[in-house]
Amino acid sequence: MKTEENTVSHTVNRRKRLGYMYMIPSLVILAVFVIYPVIYGAVTSLYDWDWVAGIDKKLFVGLGNYLQIFSDRLFWNALKNTVIFAVLSLLAEFVLGLCCAMLLYKIKKGGVIFRTVLIFPLTISDMVAAIMWRMMLDPASGVVNQMLRSIGLKPVDWLGNANIVIFTLVLVEVWWMTGNITLIMLAGLQSMPIDQLECGQIDGANSWQRFRYLQWPHLRSFAESALSLRMIDLLRVFAIAWAVTQGGPNRASEVSQQYIYTNGLGGYLDIGYSIAMAILFSVFVVAIVAVIKRIIRIGGDNE
Repeated sequence: MKTEENTVSHTVNRRKRLGYMYMIPSLVILAVFVIYPVIYGAVTSLYDWDWVAGIDKKLFVGLGNYLQIFSDRLFWNALKNTVIFAVLSLLAEFVLGLCCAMLLYKIKKGGVIFRTVLIFPLTISDMVAAIMWRMMLDPASGVVNQMLRSIGLKPVDWLGNANIVIFTLVLVEVWWMTGNITLIMLAGLQSMPIDQLECGQIDGANSWQRFRYLQWPHLRSFAESALSLRMIDLLRVFAIAWAVTQGGPNRASEVSQQYIYTNGLGGYLDIGYSIAMAILFSVFVVAIVAVIKRIIRIGGDNE
């Protein structure tokens, strides 16, 4: 009996060791391409490093770069623009995406055509979408203003008016990525057992009641994933803002990633300060996503 137990124990231990050996290549890749760059970046953020001067000219400043961020009004202006852009885009995309998902769920004929129309923008890269919309919104020759003139309305300076330029970026982003949330929510709807909805309909529940008490509780986890992933993407926006407005006019649409890039390799070559901003911004993104997840879960607990 003991011999059999020892044999089983030896086999289990051997399989564990084999499993650890299989993990070694992945751990090495993780250490080289993730852990080391993060640690190196964190250390570099403590230095005043001008890229042109060279790596030997780094000057240790401790938390000086981080303290400088709090008095940098341009950083906070970019962060404000980023938050406004992200919140407006997320709300619009989620509402439209959920409505489109509900519509596609109910459509029996022609659903493939509608899905193709919604998915098509997702097949376009962010830079291509941005350049296309910049051409369409051009104040002089853009097709949007030409249509406004054709119906007797005044053209709008979509890209040069500081009061509306953020909303222009939101328009481009919503057109481009609403299909993402639509697909996630549609997958949630299609994974729900149909008999629950049929029972609700038999009990006399109307469409809103079926959605509120049957479908939405099932969709909550899908909504949490969709909102979290999209918020991360929206907060780290770069290409849309860069290609459509280049941060103008007068930094009215400059976003955080763009400002960090400009201070780093994109212009001033202040590597230590740009990395410090990137680290602080990453912490901010993680905090925002954690808040979103918490709000959704609290809402679920209160139901």
